[in-house]
Amino acid sequence: MGNASLFRLAAASAWLAIPALLLAGLFLALFFGGRGEPYGPLNDIFTALSLLLLILPAIAVYLSSQAAAGSWLTVVTWLAVAGMVIGAAGQVLLVIGVINLQTSFVTGSIGILPVLAWAISIAVLSLGLRQLSASLGWLMVAVLLLALFLTLASSLHWKLATWLFAGGLITALVAWLGSLGRDLIRLA
Repeated sequence: MGNASLFRLAAASAWLAIPALLLAGLFLALFFGGRGEPYGPLNDIFTALSLLLLILPAIAVYLSSQAAAGSWLTVVTWLAVAGMVIGAAGQVLLVIGVINLQTSFVTGSIGILPVLAWAISIAVLSLGLRQLSASLGWLMVAVLLLALFLTLASSLHWKLATWLFAGGLITALVAWLGSLGRDLIRLA
């Protein structure tokens, strides 16, 4: 498979992550909104799918930017891919009953840290090295800030702020995934 085919597949994967992410968010809202089961496991499944759908875009970004970025991008990308797999596997293992909720927090934490590093690298590639569109970089900055604000609001039990930041985060992630797909299809 040539790079053009990979970029087309990666763009499609980024776009397919949008409905998966929206469904994960919907099921999470239903779960925490008092609806309970079966929405928790549905959130876990669609969260795992969202993570797996990011693998091809991560590889495509790496291939398009490795010459300009250098070896740091290699390390960040492959750790992020491993994190995506670990995070997704933890969610699936939780749903099928192999691990408990506490263990899924461990797999989720191990998985998300390199993904966050990759997210920061997207901002650097876009805004610093100009390898991707500036809009992609600014959207990633918005995603990271909204995730930080959501974490803060949630930890302080500010219910309204938590819901507002969660909605903002989902909106920013959807816009980011759409822009990522657009950038990748332009590389095909």
